[in-house]
Amino acid sequence: MAEQRDDKSRRPLFPLFLDLNSRHVVIFGGGKVGERKAGLFSQYGPVRVLSRDFSPGLKDLEKDPQRRIDLVECDLSCGFCKYLQGAFIVVPATSDSKLNRAIEEEARCRGILVNNVEEAGDVVVPSILQRGSIAIAISTESPGLTKYLRLRLEEELTENYQDMARLLSQIRRENKELVPMQKDRARIIWKILLDDEVWRLLEVSYEKAYMRARSHVGLDERDSLDAGDTPQGLH
Repeated sequence: MAEQRDDKSRRPLFPLFLDLNSRHVVIFGGGKVGERKAGLFSQYGPVRVLSRDFSPGLKDLEKDPQRRIDLVECDLSCGFCKYLQGAFIVVPATSDSKLNRAIEEEARCRGILVNNVEEAGDVVVPSILQRGSIAIAISTESPGLTKYLRLRLEEELTENYQDMARLLSQIRRENKELVPMQKDRARIIWKILLDDEVWRLLEVSYEKAYMRARSHVGLDERDSLDAGDTPQGLH
C-alpha cells in the first residue's frame, strides 16, 4: 500500500483555479489542522467543520463576519456519511487515521474531491501569493523550494503589476465594444504590455498611464504586431 501512495504522489497534477463561492467544503476534525484548513478555505467559500469539540481558533473564525464557517458538534465515531451530503471538497482531519481513511474512501465513492492532510489526495493546496486581482499558486515536491520561490516572487511582484492588471481589465472591457476582432484586441493588449512608457507612467499616475495605453487602440493596423508575435490567450 505504501508503494501505491508513493506512486500517486508523483502523478502530475493539473493546476486549476476554482470558484468556491457556492461550493461547500466539509472538514472533519476540530483541532489545529482543521483550524488551519478552515482558515484557508473560508476565504473563498462556505465551510462546515464537524467535531466533538473545537479549537479556540476555530471558534474565533466562526465569529468573523468575513467568513462563512459553520461548526457542527457531533460524534463522528457514531457515523459520518450523512455529513457528506452536498460536499464539494472533503478534508478528513481528525486525530484518528483509520477514521480519516474511511471518510476519504466514502467521499471518493460519492465522487467528492478529497484534500488529504496526511498524503497526496485529489486536491493539493498550493502556496498562494495574492496581489489584488493577481493570484499565483506554487506547488513543488519540496516545501523549502516552494517557500523560496514564493519569497522571490513576492520581491518581483511590485505594485506596478497590480496597477497594470487593473488597467488592462479596463482596456479589455472598453475594447470589446470598440474593437470587434479578438485578434486585434489581443494585439492591443500585447503592445501595451511591451510599452515601457506605460510601465513608467504607472509609477507616476494611473490616469496618465491609462491615456498612454488608450493611444494604442487607435494605432494604424500596419503598426500592429504580426499575429505570430501575439501570445495565445490575450484578448
